[in-house]
Parts: sequence; structure tokens; C-alpha cells
Amino acid sequence: MKKITPLYLMLISSVCFAQQYTYMDFGSSTDQTSGNWNNIVTVTDEETGITVADMIDFTGASTGVTLTVNDPFHGANVGGTTSPSGSLPFPSSSTVDSFFGEDAIFSGVLQPTGGFILTGLDPTKYYSFSIFASRVGAGDNRQTQYTLTGLTSQIVNLNPSNNTANVAEVLNLQPNASGEITLVAQPGPSNTSPFGFYYLGAIEMIKSDTTLSSGDFNLGQMLSVYPNPVADRFEVNMNIESVSKVSINLYDINGRLVSNLYDGNPSSGNFKYVFERTSVSNLASGVYFLKVKADSQSQTIKLILE
Repeated sequence: MKKITPLYLMLISSVCFAQQYTYMDFGSSTDQTSGNWNNIVTVTDEETGITVADMIDFTGASTGVTLTVNDPFHGANVGGTTSPSGSLPFPSSSTVDSFFGEDAIFSGVLQPTGGFILTGLDPTKYYSFSIFASRVGAGDNRQTQYTLTGLTSQIVNLNPSNNTANVAEVLNLQPNASGEITLVAQPGPSNTSPFGFYYLGAIEMIKSDTTLSSGDFNLGQMLSVYPNPVADRFEVNMNIESVSKVSINLYDINGRLVSNLYDGNPSSGNFKYVFERTSVSNLASGVYFLKVKADSQSQTIKLILE
């Protein structure tokens, strides 16, 4: 699977490296994603002012972040893939539909750009984005360019044509001083569609205390989870100096609790928990989240079960 940046290669995380995952599904009101997802839907063409106030993260907790569509798209498209790659954090309900626009008049409409603004972000934090879009049956290149702007700007491109696995990723973007980040979508430089069609389907947003990079993740830190992706088993290892309570919970992609794996009061020193896949019945392949909590500190880690 091709990726623009190595976000999914981060296999090991630290307890003191807090992350918050938030998911957004853009598209039709008839193809919303259940669970702890934020559905941004349009019911009319060129609809502006669509707002999702105080979005929730994957556990259902409030983020304090509001999304507002401040640059209207043409409307919703429901021609995306129904079979996204299992290594992606996006269920089919979020990949089958999308917002779309064009840079040549189509059905009496012209929307050469479309976008939204996020408000209520923390200017001291870092925000990373994984962007997905899909349009099956397309015989041309419908590359979409995404420009995200906060304190700085980053530009990434993605071809949604028959896409099932690729994402465009932006790492470590800080909001401006007002706590805002904007996204603008438009046809990319390699777009060959006669109408210049472009798309926005689903987004994973990760909020972190420090920048995400492969160098930040090593076995010398407090917590490690390995291997990832997972075939039959994985290990959680943690160095405990003075912790009274540790819990380990497994959640599915919609933020639903799958299993409480561990809940106890280990002694100080090296703590090790071994997960055997057979210990949880009917555990399907896909993306899950492991939440490890040690007293008041917690860390959420993305797991890929093969």
C-alpha cells in the first residue's frame, strides 16, 4: 500500500506521548458512519455553512473542535469504494461517499475549490491528518490537491480514481494563534479529468503533544507494543517506577470497547502483558485501538490485526 508519509509505520509509543484520534466522514446523509465518528453531510448542491460543533474523538469524548464548511463543494458523490484496504482506519461507510467539486461547469455547477475550517484547536499541540478519497469506475486521473494551513502550510496530493488503499498525509501541523486550521481541496497538477473532478472522503486527525516522527518511538521509552501489524499475538512492555493501577483496553475502529484485556496493580519494575488473539472470540482482521492507562497517564496505540 502506497503512503505519502510514514504515519502507519509508527509501531511503538510512549505513555507520556499523548495522542487523540478523531474521525470525519464527508458525504451523503444516507451513508453515514456509525459509532464515534463525525459525519459531515450535505443535502443540497453548493451547501455552505455545514457545521459539526464540538466533534468527538474515537472514544466519544469531546474535543472542543468545531468543523465548518466555509468553501462549498458541488455536493455529495456515492461512487467510492465499498472495499477499502483493511490496513486503513476507514470503514466502507466512510469510503463509499465523498464531497466533490470541479473546475469546469458540470450539471450547471462550478466549484473549483471546496474546503473547511477547524476552530477550537490548541495552538501548542500538533495535528496530523490522513486523508482518503475514492471514485470507482474512473478512467482518468482525478488527482486532488489538499492544502492545509495553520501556523504554516502543507500541500499533499491524492488520486481518488479507483482508490482502495492510498492516503495523503500531513504531519505535525500547528494551528495559528487563533487555534485554526483550514483545508482547501481542488484539482491537483496531474488531474486529467475533463471536468477537473476532485474529492474529499474521510479524514483521520491525530492530536499530539510533540511532533510525530519515527525517531520518537524506541524501546527505551516507557511503553512498547510489538509487533504491529499483529498476526497471532503482541506484547505490551512497560517500565513501572511508581504506578498503582494499570488498565489495557481494546477498541474497534468505531470506538466501541471490544475487550478489557488487563486491569490490575502490578509491582514496580518491568511490566509485561502478552495478548493472544485466541483470547478474544471472533476478532476480525482490521484496525483497532489499544488504550493503555497507568494511573493518570494514558496512551492510545493503533493496531493492525492481519
